[in-house]
Formats: sequence, structure tokens, C-alpha cells
Amino acid sequence: MSDKDKVWPTGLTEGESEEIHRHLIQGAQIFGMIAALAHLLAYLYSPWLK
Repeated sequence: MSDKDKVWPTGLTEGESEEIHRHLIQGAQIFGMIAALAHLLAYLYSPWLK
């Protein structure tokens, strides 16, 4: 039952793991952009660090 395409320990193929990694990186980038925008808005509309 051992499949040569599967990678230990996840049981995913390399293609599947690359797809998950791509989505993880994209999600982190989107989160970072939203966080940067939120900090910019907080800076502009409050006396934060002024």
C-alpha cells in the first residue's frame, strides 16, 4: 500500500503540498496587507504616536 508519490509524514504528493504552501503564503500576504492598512488608518484617524 506504499505509494511512491506520497511524501512522509503528511501523506500528500509534492504537488498537493506545493498547492497548500501557495495558499498559505497568499493568505499571509493578504493578512499582512489588511494589518498594514488597519495600522495606517489607526495612525491617520487617532492621536496614536503623534
